[in-house]
Amino acid sequence: MHDSLSKTQKEKIKKFIVAALEFNRTHNIFSRKTKEEVYKKDVLDCMPLISNIQDHKSILDLGSGGGFPGIILSITKPRNTISLIESNNKKCYFLRKIKHELALENTKIINQTIEENNTLGPFDVITTRAFANTKKTLKLTQNNAHNKTRYLLLKGKEKTINKELEDIDKKRYKYEIINLDMSFYERNIVLIELNE
Repeated sequence: MHDSLSKTQKEKIKKFIVAALEFNRTHNIFSRKTKEEVYKKDVLDCMPLISNIQDHKSILDLGSGGGFPGIILSITKPRNTISLIESNNKKCYFLRKIKHELALENTKIINQTIEENNTLGPFDVITTRAFANTKKTLKLTQNNAHNKTRYLLLKGKEKTINKELEDIDKKRYKYEIINLDMSFYERNIVLIELNE
């Protein structure tokens, strides 16, 4: 596990994995079967975000699902306030349960669909994983970005990303593709910021 994590954080991540698999047995919120699989495919997948987010920044995680990366960020970024937005009631129930069990005081669970004209206010960092395409993400969060907001989008193949990025307004946004060295499949973080 990530070297920079404290013993408590590592314990919380382990508890989260166990709880996710337990809840999954009856509610089927994701397609994983073992702790190793969740760790490898979900936890490790979200870890690179940690070093790309400064402390004391507010984070909005879109379509949090089973809590990746939202809950992972809640555990590993205790100095940040984190809002997890998820439209599925069942998943929100699970996220609230985890928030309570792991005493994640820095976390807010919002059970709604993100709309363009939402009133959630601005955030410093906006994260997604397996959410919508880049253009749609930017469109839906216009109300949630200020001029220093950073988007950190966990994405797959660079070829697909480049295609998605063709559609965004280059005058308004600048971007960088951060390649993650994942041995088992291609992963990238797309970092998007507003042009000054």
